[in-house]
Amino acid sequence: MIECYRMSTRKQQTRDKILNSARRLLAERGYHGVGLEVVARDAGVSRQTIYRRFKSKAELLVALAEYGDELIGIPELLRPVREARTALEALDKGISAYAAIEPLIYDVWYTTYSARRSDPVAEAVWQNRMASRRESIRHDMELLQKEEILADSWTVEEATDFAWALLSVHTYEYLAVERKWAVEHFVQRLRETLRCILVKK
Repeated sequence: MIECYRMSTRKQQTRDKILNSARRLLAERGYHGVGLEVVARDAGVSRQTIYRRFKSKAELLVALAEYGDELIGIPELLRPVREARTALEALDKGISAYAAIEPLIYDVWYTTYSARRSDPVAEAVWQNRMASRRESIRHDMELLQKEEILADSWTVEEATDFAWALLSVHTYEYLAVERKWAVEHFVQRLRETLRCILVKK
């Protein structure tokens, strides 16, 4: 039992070293500027080791996205949204969670987005994650409708599309990264915009 635990720990440590190196190198050089051998060298593992674990760079990208979720603890960050008592509270908590999560995953998502047009696996990773985000937002819009406070001119689908577009990696990039908005200001403006447009007065 002890030996199995040690082996598992060593495998986990090797995996973590590879994924940490991959995350940093991809952020620095971009998807097409990094090969598996470069990642292996940076992580201090053999070519055989990295090819045994990942058959392709795209497969490494999938693992990296999942690893990011593990490190960040996304389910825990989203827990306040699930536990909200009203639709407006869920909306506000969802915006706060988005602003907390986005800086932590930005480098991985930027890499994935850059690769998606030329790599089908990267495209699949991107679409899967964006669909998951949209589904979460749709739940919030359904709550607004259920409590009869969704603005009359909006359907649930249209409201979901609008909020999903606003709560995107691109909005974060344009305002928080490029224009250097403070996170608190960013959250406040998003909350004001969504409440003003989607919630009944």
